[in-house]
Amino acid sequence: MRTEQLQAQLLRVLSDAIAGLQDPRVPMIVTVERVALTPDYSLARVYVSSMSGEMEDLLEALRGARGHLQRQVADQVRLRRTPTLEFYAAGERW
Repeated sequence: MRTEQLQAQLLRVLSDAIAGLQDPRVPMIVTVERVALTPDYSLARVYVSSMSGEMEDLLEALRGARGHLQRQVADQVRLRRTPTLEFYAAGERW
C-alpha cells in the first residue's frame, strides 16, 4: 500500500474514532486535517483542528485516549505494526 493511501485510510479511521470519544474536553466537531507517516510507518503525526473548545485541552484528551485510538487503527487498518500516534494542532509545522 502506498504511503498516501495509508495516510488517507488513517485519516478516515481516526476521524471516526475521535468523533466517538466521550471525553468532555473533545468538542463535537473535531477535524483531522492531516496524517503524516514516517518512512518506516512507526510514527503517525496527526494534525487536528476544532472550531470550538480549547486546543490544549483537546490535545491532552487525545493523548490520553491514544491507546484506544491505536486499537481502533489496529482493528481497521491491516499493517504489520500499528504506528504510534502523536497529536498536534493543525497550525503547527507539518
